[in-house]
Amino acid sequence: MNLVHSKDIYYIFRDVMKCLDPKVMNHGARTSYILYRMLQCMEGKKFEMYEIAEFAFLATLHDLGAYKTNPGADQLAYETKDYMPHSIYGYLFLLYLTPFKDRAKIVLYHHTDYVKVPKQAYEFNDIIHCLNVAEKMDMYSNILGSKFDYMMFQKHAGTRYSDKALGLLYQAEKKYNIFSKLSSGEYKNELAELYEYLIFTDEEKKEFLVGLMYIVGFRSEYTMLDSVTAIQIAESLGDRLMISEDEKEILFYATLLHDAGMCAISKDISEAPRKLTDEEMQTLRTHVEVVESILKGRIDEGVLDTIMAHHERGDGSGYPKRLKSDQMNRLMRILQVADTMTGLTNPRSYRDPKPKEVVINILKEEAEKGKLGKEVVRAATTYYDEIMAGVKQKSDEMLSMYRKLQDSYEATYKQTNQ
Repeated sequence: MNLVHSKDIYYIFRDVMKCLDPKVMNHGARTSYILYRMLQCMEGKKFEMYEIAEFAFLATLHDLGAYKTNPGADQLAYETKDYMPHSIYGYLFLLYLTPFKDRAKIVLYHHTDYVKVPKQAYEFNDIIHCLNVAEKMDMYSNILGSKFDYMMFQKHAGTRYSDKALGLLYQAEKKYNIFSKLSSGEYKNELAELYEYLIFTDEEKKEFLVGLMYIVGFRSEYTMLDSVTAIQIAESLGDRLMISEDEKEILFYATLLHDAGMCAISKDISEAPRKLTDEEMQTLRTHVEVVESILKGRIDEGVLDTIMAHHERGDGSGYPKRLKSDQMNRLMRILQVADTMTGLTNPRSYRDPKPKEVVINILKEEAEKGKLGKEVVRAATTYYDEIMAGVKQKSDEMLSMYRKLQDSYEATYKQTNQ
């Protein structure tokens, strides 16, 4: 099933990352445009448009490690003073959690001076040097404003910057007027045309979106753990209820993305160590509208409808549309139960996980009140132990990945600082 188009993977990434920190995302988008036009001027090795689109997408993500190492920090500080930590985390994210594994080193060395980039053969060394130039051009053009002169970088040609990369920049500016388009915002339309060329397989799309879940987890491990838990519970319930293969695909994407809107909610609210005020609760509930704004028109309607109903209840007491049971389908009911179980069985900043007996009693009570689907609750309570055993396995795998990222970070940091 083609539930999400390749170009929309980019837009989903862009908008979730904008929620987390718009400065990082906007810088990434502008840098990607400069790189795009530089690559179009490259002679000798000519890239296909889909390849340029992939490099531009990667350039958009070049500072994603900052979500882990410098959340909310001054961009100039982590871009110029201690740039390796966020470069390493970005590299590791791409290496372990996206289809861009073979291109991850581009991000690792994107801040490294031309003469310091390892000289061993790497097919994308030219892209490293081009991204280094593109990234600096955007950063300094924003800092200096009308005083910016891209020719000022020529004095560092052959040392900080590649002669070839600077030459491509000069050609791109002459041919495409890139800095004027960056100022006017016209570049956004040209990037939109470029991303029409993206081509990913269904498995690659899934890998990107699972990776996006880890990016959100950089800011809140509660959200990450909740996503892993809900996916496993929903999958188990779907198997017990014998849903079709197509329904399984819809349910997977819906469960994976159902809390993506939490990226717009402050941790002061989402992880408050106390009961929320009425006003804070209203703010928290807006995460459903946020995820709708991110996904509408970019993902299959069945997926979005399932996501939008995960806080609805059969008696009409849910939100945001106060749907009733006869307005909901089986996939919606499965996600509602999976989300409820996740909230009860995972720790919160203000309480420990609820024990099995309490969770089962709450589920049964909610079903009797007509809030949760009885058939789904029956499956959840009957097979509770098996379902939660699967959750533990997936949670352990997530923690193992976090440990792998940390261990790899330390090893890579030592290696790049020798």
